This record gives sequence, C-alpha cells and structure tokens, in this order.
Amino acid sequence: MIEWQRIRHSGDWRFVGIFVAIAVVLQIIGPEYFRYQSDWPQSGQLWRVVSAHWVHVGWMHLLLNTLGLAICVTLTTPGWSLQRWFVQSLLLAIGISLLCTLQNPEISWYAGFSGVLFGLYFLCAHDLYRRDRLIAVLVASAIVIKVLLEQYTDIDVDSSALIGARVIVDAHLYGLLSAMAIALVWSTYTMNTDTGKHSN
Repeated sequence: MIEWQRIRHSGDWRFVGIFVAIAVVLQIIGPEYFRYQSDWPQSGQLWRVVSAHWVHVGWMHLLLNTLGLAICVTLTTPGWSLQRWFVQSLLLAIGISLLCTLQNPEISWYAGFSGVLFGLYFLCAHDLYRRDRLIAVLVASAIVIKVLLEQYTDIDVDSSALIGARVIVDAHLYGLLSAMAIALVWSTYTMNTDTGKHSN
C-alpha cells in the first residue's frame, strides 16, 4: 500500500498520466491542427512549436512513445516535480522545433514526442548520475549511440514500419542537443547555488 501511495503521488508517474490524457485528447481532435508545420512563422500558428510534440501520426505512434516514457521513468526514477517535467518538456519542444525550422526547411510537417523523449532520457540519466552511475551511463550511452547510428549509418534503427510514416531522425538529434544544453545550464546554476551556500 505504501508503494502504491508513493507511485500515485510521484510527479514522474503523474506526468506520464497527464501526457497520455493530453495526447489522446489532441489525437481525437485531430493531429493536423497541432502538428509542426514549416510555415508556422509565416502563419503565426506559434502553438505548433510545442503542440507538435504532443500529437502523433497514429495511435500506434502514441502507444510507442507512451511506452518509451514509462520505461524512462522506470529505469531512471528521477523523482522530479510535475513542474520540472513540464518545463523541461517545453524547453525541449521549443528547441527541437526551432532547430528543425532553421536546419530542415525541407520538412513540411511532423508530429510526435520521440524527440522530446530522447531529450528526457538524457536529462533523466544526467540527474541519475549522482545516485547510480552505471545505469545513468548506460541510458545516456544508449541514446547517444542510437542518434549516431541514425545520423551516420544505413542501419534500420527506427520504427517507421510500425507507425506507418517516416521517422524524422533529426528531431532525435535536436532533442539530444537541446537536452545537453539544458543539462549544462542546470549544472552551472546548481553549482553556483551550492557555492553561494558554502560561502555564506
């Protein structure tokens, strides 16, 4: 009973539940209203920068990303607050969409959480490093290796066949790069905060 109470009140699993609820509602309304469109700066549809990562090509796509998020939480048990989950997901979504707009003008549209998910895996591993270095290194290494394989080899490491659409692997790269930037800023901030506390 105590374990169930801990899980029920955990920010980690509450985020998973809220993610599923929002993604399902947006999927029912229609992904075409929320997915990334390359002309979002001209059309003024700024919400697509964020909402694109909460809609999916289809229900299988949504299921795969939900399973990926659940595995991330299970492996790394970050213990983050709900606010931290949403802030980091928001920053990752913005980073991916902006990099895609700047670097991939040929992509007319995309939808899916996997880019953000790659970033969350890295950030969770970064946070876990202080508690369990082995698992943290394994998780971070797996994400980096998968991105490198997608970028530099012809090895089929994506789920295109399952979701019925081409996977935008550059979104995974941008999610990882955005996560690295967030981790660097967060580490610098916490280091300065700790230094300030010790000097008082």
